[in-house]
Amino acid sequence: GINWREGSPTIATLVTGAITFAGDSASAAQAALAGALRTGERWFTEAGISGAAFGSSLLSRGGSVSTFARERFAFDAFSVWAGGAWGGTNRDDQASHSTSVELGGWYRAGEFEASASVSRVRTGDVPLLKAAGIFPADENDMSDLTDVATELRYEHGPIVLDATGNFRTGARTTVASQSAFYVTAVWTISRRYSFAIGTGRLLADPVRGVPDMQLTTAAIRIALVPLKSPAALAMSRGTSYATVTQKSSGALLLVRVVADDSASVEVAGTFSNWAPVQLARAGDAWEAEIALPPGRHRVAVRINGGPWQAPRGTARVRDDYGGEAGLIVIP
Repeated sequence: GINWREGSPTIATLVTGAITFAGDSASAAQAALAGALRTGERWFTEAGISGAAFGSSLLSRGGSVSTFARERFAFDAFSVWAGGAWGGTNRDDQASHSTSVELGGWYRAGEFEASASVSRVRTGDVPLLKAAGIFPADENDMSDLTDVATELRYEHGPIVLDATGNFRTGARTTVASQSAFYVTAVWTISRRYSFAIGTGRLLADPVRGVPDMQLTTAAIRIALVPLKSPAALAMSRGTSYATVTQKSSGALLLVRVVADDSASVEVAGTFSNWAPVQLARAGDAWEAEIALPPGRHRVAVRINGGPWQAPRGTARVRDDYGGEAGLIVIP
């Protein structure tokens, strides 16, 4: 498989693709495209589309396509979201469709992250449910399921541990009572290589046409475009500074970044609706003066198109795009 991520203060995208080979009809090819758009200081719109072809030879048994959309409200260390998804599957010339609606929340405390969500799924994919041990009362009727998903993640240095739990019950005329747990561990060996292992059970996903499975994996991940090392990121953060001077109404923010004359230095934040603004050369550094009204503001800087970082002198907060920004409160 392959993953490709791109991000900025206002938009982030993810493209994934994978091919699975097996000695039976479980062979498959999958691809997905997802994106997130910042529509306000704390509002994010997320959407994506995915497709799969499966069979002992690709497309020999059919395929599936699914889409989702989600609106997320984020506030420093927590966020909540609501969304929905639709999926269509054609398997062995038998077509079906599924829909779901979801509510969830996420919270970060230090090196720990936790999330929980509840979703209501309505599906006509009878073969998938039967293979998962779920038998609807009438094969001509749609089946209804209620899913609760939980996740706990711990990240410390090069180690990331992740545990998920999924709990499924039937609704209306559908009878079901299932649970599944999956754990993964990732060790980042270097900027280019990481090792990942995982084991557990995954419940069937009618929206994407994915079957119930017991899975154990081990993989070496290679970064074709390696991320910057922590030392390099620390150095980048150390070259930017922010000072705030109170005014009769609001304050004046001075952002100063020490960088070469040939560097491209930008600042973005809530004050610019997250549109990047080029800094001006001032002596041996780059500077920008920004008038801020009373309230909460976020600011981030980057050099030569690198990662967005919080300037020194601000409270550093992480965002849903894998970057960070500085938090400033003007009384």
